[in-house]
Amino acid sequence: MLDSLTLLRAMNGIHEEDVIMAGRILMKQQHSKGRPAKRLVTLALAAALLLALGAAAYALSAHGAFFHAVFGTGIKGREAQDLVLSDGSDGGIPKTEHYPASERVEVDEEQAEALTGGYVTALGQSAEAGGYTFTIREAVLDENGIGAVTVHIENPEGHRLKESGIYDGTKGEKQPLSAWLYVAGDETNFLDNREYLIPESFTETEADYVYYITPFRPLPAGTDLSFRFKVNDEPKPFPSWPTAVLTLPAQERLPARTMSGEGIRASLSPLGIALYAERELMEESLVLRYADGSEYTVMGDDTANITLGSRGLDGRTSYYCFNRLAVPENVTEIVLTGHYPVGEAFEPVELILK
Repeated sequence: MLDSLTLLRAMNGIHEEDVIMAGRILMKQQHSKGRPAKRLVTLALAAALLLALGAAAYALSAHGAFFHAVFGTGIKGREAQDLVLSDGSDGGIPKTEHYPASERVEVDEEQAEALTGGYVTALGQSAEAGGYTFTIREAVLDENGIGAVTVHIENPEGHRLKESGIYDGTKGEKQPLSAWLYVAGDETNFLDNREYLIPESFTETEADYVYYITPFRPLPAGTDLSFRFKVNDEPKPFPSWPTAVLTLPAQERLPARTMSGEGIRASLSPLGIALYAERELMEESLVLRYADGSEYTVMGDDTANITLGSRGLDGRTSYYCFNRLAVPENVTEIVLTGHYPVGEAFEPVELILK
């Protein structure tokens, strides 16, 4: 399968030096024919314009495939639905799980580049295990440790990956691979991650996934992360599963904006939000209100426009990874509703963070 990002760069990568040289050649040719000086100036300006347009085209498309998959409609949305995980026919307890609606929206590449492009890191690291080759392609993280990584998985002999998994809104079998993300050198200091298939990438031998990331505790700057992939697509004892480990090196992280209300501080980036409360808090709805009057419902009535969420071990910190890009500088307020547990009762809370 052709790497769509490579193709995108090949189609749109106009090199500055080529445009400059073309301009010089045109100017030299026109000068040798005795063209008026005004014509030379026009050609020079045209060359400069080509240079500017070429550089802009490259800038907008350099991360186009990444933006489309991670923040846009490269991954399917989901309508609210109840999934029957077990009907009890096997003698077990019937189990149904409810999934709220999740709406994916088209990404504005120019805006995405302006918001995050400088923090998207191309990696290209690969490792092999059990006939599978795992390649981390690109990654982006914010200062809260919230982010996303794209991973290419390939098996020339044919993989056993599932095209439909539980997280894209359909009932399906678990993936025959498991991923464990942790601080390099300390497997006990781990982060949450959830994989989403990029449907257009799926073939008999390969597939691309987005792994969304949220931490359980603050992630210090300069921290290397390790991705451990275990291949369990054949019946083998757990310790003997083939394993591949890839390192996600420390990278410059996207800054976040601080907003606060009574007893709660929010750290908001284009990728997600971290909530720090003075006491244990259970969020029920979260809405970002913009200066132009529009809103982004992160969580609400039967809506969850997030890809992943995790709660700190103290119960007072929450991390949510968005399913689209937010524009923090345009957010005027964050509306938060939920409750504080008080013994066996609950104390409702409705706050506006600014």
